[in-house]
Amino acid sequence: QGWGEGKRAPFTTFRGMATNASIQQFERPLDVSVIAPKRGHIYQLRGHGYAGRTMRKYAETWAASTLLRGECVHWIDGASRMNPTRILRRFPRGEAAARDHLHRLYVGRGFTVHQLATLVERLEREVSITAAPLVIVDAPLAMHLDRQVGDHEARCLMRQLLQHLQSVAVLNHVAVLIITEHTPMSKRHKHLLMMVERKSSHQLIEHVRSQGRNARRWLSHEPSGSSGQWPQNQNVLRRYIRPKHQVVGPNDGSS
Repeated sequence: QGWGEGKRAPFTTFRGMATNASIQQFERPLDVSVIAPKRGHIYQLRGHGYAGRTMRKYAETWAASTLLRGECVHWIDGASRMNPTRILRRFPRGEAAARDHLHRLYVGRGFTVHQLATLVERLEREVSITAAPLVIVDAPLAMHLDRQVGDHEARCLMRQLLQHLQSVAVLNHVAVLIITEHTPMSKRHKHLLMMVERKSSHQLIEHVRSQGRNARRWLSHEPSGSSGQWPQNQNVLRRYIRPKHQVVGPNDGSS
């Protein structure tokens, strides 16, 4: 898996499919109407850095989009890195009520794998009260990789967590975003990533070519097969998540 000497090269995408695309294709903006999270679905964001750190900005943008519409967002932090001021920066410039919007952002922090599990278990009831269309679970794998937690226990807890999230997505008609790493660092990590992938009907993956200042980054989305750059135009911010009357069933992978 790497880049050849020509202008075209393979990279691995969702569920191991190989894709060839030109550099120009990577540089074009993604169509946000195609890659937007859909209610009733689990959406995995796979990035680089600790616990998929590079994908937070996309989740933050979708959160800001939802808050701008006057709706609520639930954010569960599994890596002790949630900073509401980052979401403030995702609002359009000149948004007078930006700080008021944050009052509809409900943040839960899990400092242990069991605290994280409890937060997820409570989601179904909490979302039924707030009617939030979006739930974000940032870095759930980080706690499941704790050395004090055995392999079997970690898999069991992750299985239960994913079952709860799927229930929330389907029964509460919510878009659930899970932020994880792109590449596993251990055997346990690999198994946990595979568990999340199997439960996810959508994936947004960040790819990196080269390193340092010359690094070229782009995103690919499955199942649409779209690839390119995240759009910079904030005029599309309000269009990111589909409204409630456009609920998509849990088994419908269409855009």
